[in-house]
Amino acid sequence: MEEFWIFCEICDEECPHEVLKSRTSSKRGFSFQGVVKCLECETIGSTEIKEEPPIELRLRISDDNQTKKDTLRIDKGVAIKVGDTRPHPDGLILVTGLEIGNKRPNQAYSQDNPVVWAKKATHAKIRFAIHEGESTISVKQEFLSSEEFKVGMKIRIEGRIARIKAINLFGGKLVKTAYAIEISRITCVYEENKRR
Repeated sequence: MEEFWIFCEICDEECPHEVLKSRTSSKRGFSFQGVVKCLECETIGSTEIKEEPPIELRLRISDDNQTKKDTLRIDKGVAIKVGDTRPHPDGLILVTGLEIGNKRPNQAYSQDNPVVWAKKATHAKIRFAIHEGESTISVKQEFLSSEEFKVGMKIRIEGRIARIKAINLFGGKLVKTAYAIEISRITCVYEENKRR
């Protein structure tokens, strides 16, 4: 039994309807014409549904120093915001910027046809600035994007234990706690080897 949820005028809400007879097309979006029966009030009637095809937006996915060109399929009328995560065939992506002409808005609608700048959101590469005496070592390490970091926390970097001193988010803001996906740079100091 094929069924879907549509608005029922008798029930005055969306209800499940059984499809009794139908004709569908997916040439330009999705269209349905048919006879359906409301599973709540059992009213039988004809209905027609038309959905526009999704819009294909230009997508730029950043990965370290490389940018990959791609497309993002999204329905018309959907708001896209910087900081949103969206599904993508390669995995979850995080919107890092929008571009319409020479403007950089924080939000746009899909029909505005913005260029969407993003990065993969499943993993994040964090830059570490590790101070050791007079020298500073720069290291990049990959983590799950949901991993949380806190100032004062100990972390193993290249086989040595370091303590987090500062966390910088994208945009330069300093915070005490953040998830890997939000972090631009972490400043650390190596812990001294303690003798027993």
